[in-house]
Amino acid sequence: MAKVKFDLGKVYKPATELSSAEAEISRLQSEVEFLRKTQNQDLEAQIEALRKELSSRSAIGEIAMSSIVPNPDQPRQSISDESIELMAQSLAKDGQLQPLILMVKGEGYEIFDGERRWRGANALGWKTIKAIVMPRPEDLHRKALLTTLHREDLNPLDKATALLREITEQTGIDMAEIPRMLSTSVRRLDYQKRMKEVSDLIHLTEEEQREKLDVLGLNGSEQEILLVLLGLGLNPASVCANDFRMLSLFTDLQKAIRESHLKAAHAIVLQRLSPGKLKKIDKQAERIRIKATGQVIEEKLSLAGTKKLVDELINKHAPKDQSQVNQSSTVTILNRLKKLSLAGATKNQLVELRQELLSKLEELENQLKNNPEELV
Repeated sequence: MAKVKFDLGKVYKPATELSSAEAEISRLQSEVEFLRKTQNQDLEAQIEALRKELSSRSAIGEIAMSSIVPNPDQPRQSISDESIELMAQSLAKDGQLQPLILMVKGEGYEIFDGERRWRGANALGWKTIKAIVMPRPEDLHRKALLTTLHREDLNPLDKATALLREITEQTGIDMAEIPRMLSTSVRRLDYQKRMKEVSDLIHLTEEEQREKLDVLGLNGSEQEILLVLLGLGLNPASVCANDFRMLSLFTDLQKAIRESHLKAAHAIVLQRLSPGKLKKIDKQAERIRIKATGQVIEEKLSLAGTKKLVDELINKHAPKDQSQVNQSSTVTILNRLKKLSLAGATKNQLVELRQELLSKLEELENQLKNNPEELV
């Protein structure tokens, strides 16, 4: 398949607006983004080589910690205290191995890459930190998204939120409408057994992607959403089923994902603890859910353990009516009897089955005699 073509002219300001040194820095940084996007096998080694070249083009300097602020467009909205503590330990033991990449903002600087290092250094009380400064990209959110998108520590909730923003910025479609539109198009393509054709477009150029999507019967908005996701190297079906699903979680579960590292799969199971399932008002259901979430995190329950806990809580707070259980059991037995095949059974097996059925018929007659008021 053809490689994704990366239009360097769209990444930063035109070279005519930059000095030759700045233009070269832009080119190198663009290559970093391209490597992250294509996820080459030796990605980290190549990024490190380019980082060194970028550093040689723009001297590493000691920048005052107080003059640096995080990037508000950073897709990763949550960085755990544990992660910062580990980074601080690494900095204290081995020193700073990689410089931050900063952008000028007013009288100070904004972080483009290296926020965990900056936070770790803050925890250690550092006054300065090594950094290089690059030109500010016009499409900053996209560039920040590409640097974090395929990292394992980007939680699915932050990823979903960042993707919504990126799609809106590129297409103008209202954020609230995007998950519904994507879900509709994915379901339709799945029904037509053509979703795999879309997934196979990831490594094609945008022009080739448009050409292929044109024949799938998508409306304009659906096609634009798919193009943005494909351009980010993402499978639209996976985004719909996994990432955007996070957006419908209860607020307390979203908070647990961001702040307490609740896993997405566990959150989906805990979502079953809804007011409807528990037969409780919203606040009561929320309290039950928060307590269960805390137990899952504290005890590090497996997915199976979480499902068991949720089932127990639903049965405790909203037990099934016994008559409904019995009715369900009766229906199940009748269905099994209808499907029962006697072909190939031995005479002894048939005799045994007749005896069991006669015994059940006798039990049935006694039950009817003892409960005449229930007869219709």
